Amino acid sequence: MIQLIRILTINIHLILTTGLLFQALPTTTEMHSQGIQSQTIYETNGESEAPAFELVNIDETIAGDVKLVGDIDRDGFLDLVVGGMPNEKLNWYRYPDWVKTTLAIPIYEFTTDGALGDLDNDGDLDIIVPDGNLANNLVWFKNPLPAGDPQNSSQWSRMVIGSIGSWGKDVLVADFDKNGYLDVATRHSTAAMIFFQVSAGAWSKITFSGINVGIEGMAKGDIDANGYQDLVLHGVWLQNPGGSSARTATQWRQYTIGSADPAFKALVVDLNQDGKMDVLFSSSENTAAVDWWTPGSAGPTGTWTRHNILPSLEKAHTLQAADMDLDGDIDVILAQMHTSILKEVMIMINQDGQATSWLKQVVGNQGSHNSVVADIGSDGDYDIFSANWTGSPPVRLFINQIIPPNQLYFPLVEK
Repeated sequence: MIQLIRILTINIHLILTTGLLFQALPTTTEMHSQGIQSQTIYETNGESEAPAFELVNIDETIAGDVKLVGDIDRDGFLDLVVGGMPNEKLNWYRYPDWVKTTLAIPIYEFTTDGALGDLDNDGDLDIIVPDGNLANNLVWFKNPLPAGDPQNSSQWSRMVIGSIGSWGKDVLVADFDKNGYLDVATRHSTAAMIFFQVSAGAWSKITFSGINVGIEGMAKGDIDANGYQDLVLHGVWLQNPGGSSARTATQWRQYTIGSADPAFKALVVDLNQDGKMDVLFSSSENTAAVDWWTPGSAGPTGTWTRHNILPSLEKAHTLQAADMDLDGDIDVILAQMHTSILKEVMIMINQDGQATSWLKQVVGNQGSHNSVVADIGSDGDYDIFSANWTGSPPVRLFINQIIPPNQLYFPLVEK
């Protein structure tokens, strides 16, 4: 049965005037021939219907806490990564046929987050993920490229970064000290930390103390616009001192943003496009408002102002932002876990460009956990990579249909 959902009607004239040439996604027929199941979800404005998202089940057999998106094989297109329990393993799916390569089995469980980054500076994406709650449980898997084949499972190597101290969550990758090597920030239920790569393959951990970290949640972004990545924790942000000073935990200064649920998701983005970074919060495990906060005239070290997107939302374990309708402003993507009542995957459409007027568009009611928004297929619009947490298949992809598949757009020439 085709599911009808009332959503915002999209004007594709904006696409035609971007001057971009887009690569087409595979057709539904092609995906069916590869054993991939799809369902078209239609929009309706009361008079006519047009496709909004196509729901494709990538893998019917597994789910997983870890969902990542990146170009694993360096072919210019984004691939998908899923990791979970020993029976789910750690896998990547190659665009566009979604051929699955299993590259590792966890000692305990790959959870609850992960990241992609070129840890060894060899020009390809490696996979960083926590494995259980034992010693040396923050690990990374070395991509066989450039000399090897990432579709050869035996060529991926497991490497140890260090011990988180408990179950790891919220894995973030950045060169926090700008020494030319990527570092890894992560946390557990009572502490946040950064593993600095002080030289190639050599790791040194700092742990923040005296910080209200909440139960889960963390984000990164250059909040003070000084060129260094800062951290967001439970209602606060930590200012990166930069350089070698970043490797001393006490040099990071804490500033208050505002209230947030102790189990939170956070995001740093310039939502109202005023040139200043804003911070978004939702509740990942409980029920709370979805808010965004803007710095005042004194800057991010001063007072922040709260703005509301939704007054209450249960278990919003997905909090992402992108221009989903290609109208030039930033929308917010939210998804409730499958353990919630409504299990909605939704887009909050930014109606006025200033993030003060929102229209809710529901694109699914299957629930999701740690969804990732990215331009899968490099066709110029944003899609939603989705799965529930471990043990709750399938792995899904909501393909944005704002740009019709199998059509190439050429730039319009103005006199």
